[in-house]
Amino acid sequence: MYRFIKLSCALAVAALAFTQCTKDFTDEISVGESQKASATKIINNSHNATDGSLLVKFSESAAVAFENASRSGGVTRSNIEKLNTILLGINATSIERVFPISQKSEESTRRAGLHRWYIVYFDKEQSLDEAAKQLATVAEVDVVEFNTRIDAPAFEPRPTGNVSAAATRLATPDFNDPLASKQWDLHNAGANDKSINNRNAVAGMDINVREAWKYATGDSSIIVAVIDQGVDYTHEDLAANMWVNKGEIADNGIDDDNNGYVDDVYGYNFVDDGPITWDQYYPKTNNSSSHNYGDVGHGTHVAGTIAAVNNNGIGICGIAGGDGTPNSGVKIMSLQVFSGRKSSSNATYAKAWYYAADNGAVLANCSYGRTPLIGSDSDSNFVSTLGIEYEAIEYYRNKKNHPNLTGSIIIAASGNNGIAQSSYPAAYRDYISVSATGIDGMPAYYTNYGPGCNISAPGGDQSLGNNAGILSTLTKGIYGNNDTYDYYQGTSMACPHVVGVAALGLSYAKKLGKVLSTADFNARILLSVNDINADLENYSSGKYYEKMGTGRVDAFLMMMNIDGTTCIPIPRGKKNFYLDVTPYIADGNSKFQLLDMVISDADMKRLGIKSKPRLLKSNVFVLTCENSGSAVVEIKMVAGGDTAGTTENVGGMTITKKFALIVRDNFAENNGWL
Repeated sequence: MYRFIKLSCALAVAALAFTQCTKDFTDEISVGESQKASATKIINNSHNATDGSLLVKFSESAAVAFENASRSGGVTRSNIEKLNTILLGINATSIERVFPISQKSEESTRRAGLHRWYIVYFDKEQSLDEAAKQLATVAEVDVVEFNTRIDAPAFEPRPTGNVSAAATRLATPDFNDPLASKQWDLHNAGANDKSINNRNAVAGMDINVREAWKYATGDSSIIVAVIDQGVDYTHEDLAANMWVNKGEIADNGIDDDNNGYVDDVYGYNFVDDGPITWDQYYPKTNNSSSHNYGDVGHGTHVAGTIAAVNNNGIGICGIAGGDGTPNSGVKIMSLQVFSGRKSSSNATYAKAWYYAADNGAVLANCSYGRTPLIGSDSDSNFVSTLGIEYEAIEYYRNKKNHPNLTGSIIIAASGNNGIAQSSYPAAYRDYISVSATGIDGMPAYYTNYGPGCNISAPGGDQSLGNNAGILSTLTKGIYGNNDTYDYYQGTSMACPHVVGVAALGLSYAKKLGKVLSTADFNARILLSVNDINADLENYSSGKYYEKMGTGRVDAFLMMMNIDGTTCIPIPRGKKNFYLDVTPYIADGNSKFQLLDMVISDADMKRLGIKSKPRLLKSNVFVLTCENSGSAVVEIKMVAGGDTAGTTENVGGMTITKKFALIVRDNFAENNGWL
């Protein structure tokens, strides 16, 4: 298998001619027009770049030449004299293809042009800028990119201790997970709920997943890539829902399935180039200059929100964690881009996206991002300065890895900088950027908002109390050697809520046999929301107003958007509310006569409807909903006349249409349906 080209003896052969050609080479690159042309190939800068290496995208002919040289055992049989001379001058030691050859994906890799990306390694004392300038003068070099070093993100746990209190209610009557009662993000019953035990809690400020679980709980055909710290695949509440590469044998040091990676059983560690790890934990010391703790269970926490195993009598509920039956629950693929305190890089991220694409992930949870540069950030800047990462993400986005979706979906955290712009890659127009709300449903103090932010979800706000964070799974080592659970906060915690809702939506689409385009599926996610702006106009001087995306994500609405059921908003507590369904039928001008609204006793009780909705002669229902919540009702009507036809009388046809009633405290001027 080809991955490395060693540069030693053959470059020495060229050394005899190096002295003579150096002057000619210097003269050549001093020409103004040549310098300008070369400079356009360098797409970013050397600030915080990895010493001793550059990312280079070669021409097709050069890439083929390198491959042929590798197969024949030669290392400079590419017939690119100028390149060989430059490599000798910077003391190059090896050239590595970034994306390894895989039997099952090489064709698609070449079609996308990713086989042309290489890492050139050379003397660390060599000036990166000078090396980049020299490589850019070679005609067969298309792009030179500095491999920007990305330090492990500063993340300070705010632990409450190992959570293990008994439940006082369950997230759903059907599931027996004991800590589900504390997951206000899944079901928020408000400040009076003793399980939540937080005076800032506001009823209904959750993702409304209990109602969604009636339609789907997560399907094992759906693979979710968690691009983060390593996920603890042995965790008691995650192990059963981990993706497993069945073609690989663990810890034998062999690439059993010939996909280019050794021992990639649960995913891959792209930092250490090996199996997933999660135990590089460093407690804070008095001499710490930052809050970088190494592994803090970040990836494991994210994974638990998406797919902790449901109904197993252990721990928490995952949004798409199944119902405890075989083949329920989505699968988590761990793609590790941070390990302990080690730095990551553009190339590390790119490799993770590439792996996700080629190994079946259809949803990706991306909790990393770069600090926004207000005024200079843009989609074109992202594409032009992060070439290899952008190309790898697009390669993933265009991969059809599930039969019910035409491509793959990217959902990313907007950032924790508290500024009015999403970070990249989340901000890119084809990816979903998630902002964070707290236990009160309001924007978390740290969340990014404004341009590039598409949707909001619970991310926790521990300024309102530690248990106002998001409760999820944590790795061993945080509190000892046992599997643990605790509260964290961040847009990193908000992001997996939207991923979980998307996973439920795709699970339901599979059940219904629907095939959706990625654009359509993204739209359904972003329209599965409850209004947030009614609460924001006068909140915090209005700085968040109309800047938290389309609204607060709602899992039940996602189910309704997947099967096409029309949703009707109803204000909670408004007595004798007149419900006119006319605008929601056909084009809003159709002729029909309402007959009845069919709603179950259980749904009436949950919504606080004490008497059955009453039909007025004006074709309007009257009802009062005391509780927030959702329910599907059937409305019977006559099409073509005022009365239904019978064996004795000529009349219209009796038809039935399903609607979803969405009861919330506040709705925008458009009735909250965004």
